[in-house]
Amino acid sequence: MAKMKAGYIGFSLGMKPEETDAFYAKTKEIGYQGTENLGMMLRDPKDEAAIAKIKATGMTPLTLGWGVRDGVVPDTDDLIRRCQAIGCNRVTCMGGEISNYKFGGKKEKPTFDEIRREIDLMEAAAVALDKEGIVMAFHNHDWEFTMAYEGLPAYYHMIANSEKLKFLVDCGWVTVAGIDPVKLINDLGSRVAALHIKDFIPGEVPHPMGGTPMPRFTTPGTGKLDIHNVLKAGVENNIEWAIVEQDFLYNLSAIETLTAAYLNMKETGYVE
Repeated sequence: MAKMKAGYIGFSLGMKPEETDAFYAKTKEIGYQGTENLGMMLRDPKDEAAIAKIKATGMTPLTLGWGVRDGVVPDTDDLIRRCQAIGCNRVTCMGGEISNYKFGGKKEKPTFDEIRREIDLMEAAAVALDKEGIVMAFHNHDWEFTMAYEGLPAYYHMIANSEKLKFLVDCGWVTVAGIDPVKLINDLGSRVAALHIKDFIPGEVPHPMGGTPMPRFTTPGTGKLDIHNVLKAGVENNIEWAIVEQDFLYNLSAIETLTAAYLNMKETGYVE
């Protein structure tokens, strides 16, 4: 049974361009093989300098990220061109209308019609991308599980009303919502595109944009996440990537956090 590969998202955000080369080299030395950061470096699929810089990191580009806002999705042809330019096979909706509401970008709770329209848009994008061998995934927060419509959490409406759409399961946010991430991974099976390995301890911190307070996130393997069984479920369901994420850093630097998280994952025996 193949082990999962380690990736990460964030951590280098806010660094000066001249600092990122050393950062990517160091994370590769630690043991990381891919990152979801690289798609942000490419806005124009003809930007040869950006493509060369992405390839020079030696890291696998794991996704292009976007979000649904007010019933609008990015042009799928553009997403395909950008994926093909950097050798990326996944596009991820990092947050939809519910996340926009949670984090203060939308004042009113999304209506059920808005949610259904959003699901239809993502599924249409998934169908178009699938024809080019590219996966379309949705990344959850907690509110997709705690906000219900017609007696069913929004997340389960997404599952029931789509076929090609896959799911980037953020195991930390799933746990915050009171859902067992191991069961969710097993229930979704082949529809899981990748796992975000995020952890937290009791407590809250203010959201920097004024939205709902955030959990007190911590280095994966040091909080409430059942990291061993989450990664075990990942391996058993043939999920390729375990992607470390931590929204806010506290006592450790980015490199220290990524080192500790990688070692904690590798110690389970389920990550290369």
